[in-house]
Amino acid sequence: MRFGGHETFPIREGWLNKGLRLLVEDPIKMTDEYYADWLGVGRNMGKAIKHWLVATGIAQPLGSKAIKRSAFECTALGQLIYECDPHFLEAGTWWALHVNLVNNPDYAYSWSWYFNTFTLTRFDRAVCVEGLRQHLQMQRSSMPSVKTLQRDISCLLNTYAKKIPPSKEDPEDASESPFTDLELLTYFQASGQFHLNTSVKNIPAAILGYAMAKSSPDIAMGSGKSDILIRNAARMPGGPGRCFVMTSETLHELLAQFESKNESNGIEISGMAGERTLRINCQEPLEWIKHYYKDNL
Repeated sequence: MRFGGHETFPIREGWLNKGLRLLVEDPIKMTDEYYADWLGVGRNMGKAIKHWLVATGIAQPLGSKAIKRSAFECTALGQLIYECDPHFLEAGTWWALHVNLVNNPDYAYSWSWYFNTFTLTRFDRAVCVEGLRQHLQMQRSSMPSVKTLQRDISCLLNTYAKKIPPSKEDPEDASESPFTDLELLTYFQASGQFHLNTSVKNIPAAILGYAMAKSSPDIAMGSGKSDILIRNAARMPGGPGRCFVMTSETLHELLAQFESKNESNGIEISGMAGERTLRINCQEPLEWIKHYYKDNL
């Protein structure tokens, strides 16, 4: 269970492709004392980039204590992104990284808690912090300080929230997180309220399959096809309902769109009476991302 590490910085435009490129093309520089200079950022931003590379599943530390020694290696997903979408231009890349954050409590605990456990769709920052504090109080005997939780929640909300009205910033300023383009969360500056978007999202079928495989070992390691009730797919921790903030009704609507557009990609609705079932090809998570890039590049 990890809090912080991001130095209060949400992921910024260009950070992950800079970090991934350096990790793949000249990995020894990532262990250099002045690696932030190679990335073209300040020291704290350099620490944040390393944290986000690991938290999003692009990189992994070499050994249990390697993150402190700055020794990293590229994951299979990171290598695939480097080969297929090195500039992180595809929306599916960001959806996949979002799924990884929701499924990575070791490095992004607040992200995992927020999407899997927090139930309010309208709230302010203080309510969100208090929700996390109460959750931790029930889960463990010792816990981070309230200031630590406030910083983590602030980083989480700034990662996703689109501001209404938009802030008057320099158009060249790259401080806004690319995850805001997923349109999962809106922040109304006048009221200080955050609104979660529970409507149907423009999610590619392969990315939905990726979320299913990340959250279900039976799908990731099984063979043939697997059936799961759509209402269960909407509720399972780390699954498509939680990651994409969709109910069983909106998830069913998305699946129906896949079928009507002939874009099901190994995912279909089964069952003509009673509860509807999602039928999905069993394969490892990375295979779904390979399918996504094959279909979109």
